Amino acid sequence: MSITSLSAQEIKVEYDKNRDFTKYKTFAFGEAEIITPKDERVFDEKVLHNWVKNSVTKELEEKGLKRSDTTADLVVSYIIGAVELSETGDLGPFGGAPGIETNRHYTNSFRQGNLVIDLDDKNNFLIWRVNAQGVNMSPQAERYINEVVAKGFKKFSIKPKKVKKK
Repeated sequence: MSITSLSAQEIKVEYDKNRDFTKYKTFAFGEAEIITPKDERVFDEKVLHNWVKNSVTKELEEKGLKRSDTTADLVVSYIIGAVELSETGDLGPFGGAPGIETNRHYTNSFRQGNLVIDLDDKNNFLIWRVNAQGVNMSPQAERYINEVVAKGFKKFSIKPKKVKKK
């Protein structure tokens, strides 16, 4: 049993653009949390953790980092899950007879998937954050996790920045 997924409708990436990432060579996984209530989980917890870890590992290894089971330069932690949300609103006098004040209201219930991935350095200083939210798409959970990770780390690079010649 595990969470749901998210469609990568909104992905925010936060990082220090002036930080020198070339000093980072290794990464390890730290804390991970599933925020979906246990009675609402769709996937097995181990399966979900494997999807996230495999996706992050693939992406960071492609960037040149090596995974370590001991002390590492970077620690990856994440929170994933889905929550039931509801929004209400006023449609106004839509569909009403002229001159009669009848406001119509609507309620929309949906599951919002969330995935937040943090990379911290050895001093527990946050150096990179991927924060994704989207409408739940459970059947394609693994695909959306991969999509979020790929987009979230697209600009992450441990290669030295090219200096422009004058």
